[in-house]
Amino acid sequence: MNNTANTVKSASVMVKLAVGLAALATTISPTAAGAQTPVGNERGNTTITLRVYDYAHLKQKKLQAAEEEAARILAKAGVLLHWVECPTQHQDGEQYNACTGATQGTNYTLRLLSSSMAAVEAKTQQSLGSVTDCVQGTCIASVYYDRIDDISGGDRAPSYVLTGRVMAREIGQLLIGVAYQSQSGIMSASWTYRQLGMADSAKLVFSSSEASAMRARLAERELAAATNLAKESNGQLSQNQ
Repeated sequence: MNNTANTVKSASVMVKLAVGLAALATTISPTAAGAQTPVGNERGNTTITLRVYDYAHLKQKKLQAAEEEAARILAKAGVLLHWVECPTQHQDGEQYNACTGATQGTNYTLRLLSSSMAAVEAKTQQSLGSVTDCVQGTCIASVYYDRIDDISGGDRAPSYVLTGRVMAREIGQLLIGVAYQSQSGIMSASWTYRQLGMADSAKLVFSSSEASAMRARLAERELAAATNLAKESNGQLSQNQ
């Protein structure tokens, strides 16, 4: 078992979650962030498309189960997920039309990385995932599956459950902003040993303020994408006249 698994030995041990690479001002005030009120099903749900690149090569059943766990958590915050499986080999790209072309609007990328890839990208050996803030339409969340698999099982949640929780956490980080952190709940900078088990699954949710921030930011991105598309269409019409 690697260094990540060895660090998880007692209830006082914290498993660090990567915060991201850019410095974006948070859209949630510190006061609101501390109030972790779980969100139930609300009106005004927003759907986002996630292009999934499985470089860790999970079994299909495990990947689907992890996606279901992530979708369950985010659905409570009013964010619905549409998964699009994408190829990890460049030569297979033509077979996946939904994975080609520039991402824009509410299209996002989720990568499941192998241990070797995580070692290159991760800030610390304890990081289970990371995000890069959206730059020029590219929004990427990464999950370090091998590290999650190493700390799963026993008195902790199965690997697919933990993977789904980390997926949800990193997607939430991507939607709210990479600089945002909370002192509790799913968006806390670190999870306790207890939170890695099944008993605290009900507490690993987004607060009402976090859910509102995600939906507000998504609405902004949708509006910006629609505006850019309209400008491009008008530009093409002008050239054709």
